[in-house]
Amino acid sequence: MSTEGEMFPPTRWSQLDRLKAGDETEKREVLGTLYQLYRRPVMAFLTRRGFGHEKAEDMVQNFFLYSMQHHLFEKADTERGRFRGLMLSALQHYAANAHRHDQAQQRRPAGGFVAADEVMAEGGNSAILGVDRHTPEDAFTQSWARTLLARVVDTLEQECRSTGKQTHFEIFKRFMLLPILDGVPAPSQRDMAGEFGLTEKEVANRLVTARRAYQRLLREEIAQYAADSTEVDAEIRDLFATLSRPA
Repeated sequence: MSTEGEMFPPTRWSQLDRLKAGDETEKREVLGTLYQLYRRPVMAFLTRRGFGHEKAEDMVQNFFLYSMQHHLFEKADTERGRFRGLMLSALQHYAANAHRHDQAQQRRPAGGFVAADEVMAEGGNSAILGVDRHTPEDAFTQSWARTLLARVVDTLEQECRSTGKQTHFEIFKRFMLLPILDGVPAPSQRDMAGEFGLTEKEVANRLVTARRAYQRLLREEIAQYAADSTEVDAEIRDLFATLSRPA
């Protein structure tokens, strides 16, 4: 990891380091955190892959249990590629084996999945963005991006409320977020000025302040799993390119 990357706060990678050194209780805590953070993208992949909703829900939990039992994430290495690519590669192998299991209609043999080393060797190299928007891979990335953005927005809203800047957040949401997430047209600053009893300049200033806070929080969130600032920049570009495409 680069010197610049080492300046980031505790990350998903450092959590994965705990999987290597921790006891079983600590490992389950880390896997529980990963489950809460990333279950929606995993679910999106599995349902787009063709598994029924109820079965996919069971598979989400089994995927994280399988990852712990087979030490997939314990072998994680920032030099192998992006954390998002690592998880997707492991998920692709898991889903493929589950599909073969269903077709064969037989009990999955112990150790019948692809070897952990094989998954890790391919970890971060999956080309998950240049795919057709109807593929499971793109569903995973769309959900990853939206889940991450939701966490950032929640943090921004809490920060604005705690500092008496609720109007900053509402203006930012109406002008920036809803057009991205829901495809609705952004209102004019004149309309928002009339709605909030502000001048257009005051609306513009609040929008700039909220946007800067949002950009800071977004980078901090992505830095939780990115190796360094260069990867943060690349991840931001990739995720917003994904959000700009229809789900």
